[in-house]
Amino acid sequence: MMIRFRTALLAVAIAFAAAPASAEEEAGAPHMLNEPTAGWTVYGPGQTHKARKDGAVQGGSAMRVTIPAKPANPWDIGASVPIRDAIAKGDKLILALWVRLAQGGADGPAELGAAIQQNSAPYTPIVAGRLAITGEWTLVHIKGIAADAYPAGATNVALTLGDAARTIDLGPAFVMKAD
Repeated sequence: MMIRFRTALLAVAIAFAAAPASAEEEAGAPHMLNEPTAGWTVYGPGQTHKARKDGAVQGGSAMRVTIPAKPANPWDIGASVPIRDAIAKGDKLILALWVRLAQGGADGPAELGAAIQQNSAPYTPIVAGRLAITGEWTLVHIKGIAADAYPAGATNVALTLGDAARTIDLGPAFVMKAD
């Protein structure tokens, strides 16, 4: 019951952040740092990926990533989306995304690594964690506080997908700065 309540609260925060608002309303709502998208850039050997329509997920589209064999390292296969805005030192950040395990995963954890990170070497993680995934569309999230500042366009969302042979559907990702 508590998980559903937290998911509902996070969904409301995302709805407020994605909707246009007046200056007065924006003061209490999280600030969206990216353009919410399911247009993930997917990389790595052996995987295939394809954008698809899916009315069961917010926004109506997803990226299906099929990993036929577990790679040598979990980070060998991943996905990313850009973050548009700057991040200031001390910003309270929330990364939320829709995800589901479409099939597989028996040879590894039903989770994936997620991070808000610097988008060039040394790819410093700003906020990082593990996200549990299930066979149902689930809005999952990680949160943390930025230890340093990063200019606009210098960060992205990065997912580590190579923990197991599996097929994963990635829905839209939301990066928000909380007050």
